Amino acid sequence: MDYKDIVSDGDKYRKNYINGINEFILRKNQEGFNVRETFMQAENFPEKIEIYRKQYIEMLGIDKFDSTNLPETTMTLVGNDEECSFYRVVVYVTKEIPFHGLLMVPNGIKKAPLIISQHGGGGTPELCSDINGKNNYNHMVRRLIKRGAVVFAPQLLLWNVADEIETAPKHPIPFNRHNIDKELKRFGVSITALEIKGIMNAITYLSSLDIVDEEKIGMMGLSYGGYYTLHTMAADKRIKSGYANAAFNDRNVYSWSDWCYFNSANTFHDAEVAALCAPRKLYVAVGTEDQVFDYKTSMPEALRVRKYYEAFSSENNFIFDVWEGGHTVSSTDEGFDFLFSALKENND
Repeated sequence: MDYKDIVSDGDKYRKNYINGINEFILRKNQEGFNVRETFMQAENFPEKIEIYRKQYIEMLGIDKFDSTNLPETTMTLVGNDEECSFYRVVVYVTKEIPFHGLLMVPNGIKKAPLIISQHGGGGTPELCSDINGKNNYNHMVRRLIKRGAVVFAPQLLLWNVADEIETAPKHPIPFNRHNIDKELKRFGVSITALEIKGIMNAITYLSSLDIVDEEKIGMMGLSYGGYYTLHTMAADKRIKSGYANAAFNDRNVYSWSDWCYFNSANTFHDAEVAALCAPRKLYVAVGTEDQVFDYKTSMPEALRVRKYYEAFSSENNFIFDVWEGGHTVSSTDEGFDFLFSALKENND
């Protein structure tokens, strides 16, 4: 018997199968806008925001990490320059996981706001702080230091291990972020949850330092750093203001595996996560020349955010800036001014 016809016939069914799956995903994506509207309504949002925040934290798995009985935090002076002193700070997420970053303390300050400054893909604290290689951060950290902020730049599981990335020096310490994320999700957590918890534990420690005004904490970042700015601020109300660059978008379009969670298309996409930052000040910037994310697909999501801020009568506390630039931080000062304005107001 010649089986070629049977095999060929089977290919038609296989094609129909994958086409059907893709059509189902497309339909669910289209329905997701309305589903999320029903899930999180603006009319009673101020009364229910903490319920939503709890659900969001549970979705990521942040609540699965226990902060008790962790190894002691360490803070070690590693250098200084004409602007600041550099300290290596190590906090623990679990007893096995040391989470670290560079703390930069401007010379001569006695007490100042704390800004978490988060690098993006392929990045390190040293890269985004302009002390190791050329980069696309547009002097993000140094601009914060010049404004008198104490800056903490955490290391995420994102450093460059490849030769072809020109804007990030190679660090030959291999890892597979997406495989690790899959392993963590088997336990009800995620790499995002792990790293947000690390940032939160760092904030707890740094807030205890005499040089830090614990009532004046902000966060900013680029690309993955913008994603973490948005998602950490949504989880941690101690962050009074945020400046998220080159990350905010439609997760239906950019459904990266480590940026997606169980049932998130029906609950928390970028708009709903941004809403959890309300009524605190949030500045979201996207570039018209961004070669990684198309700014046009971010605009419908941004429109969804405004009604939640309006529910708090704080519509001026959310800024969505479409600027004429690429995958970087804007050269203008508007976002920085907005970030610091909340920290100045806090003690007024």
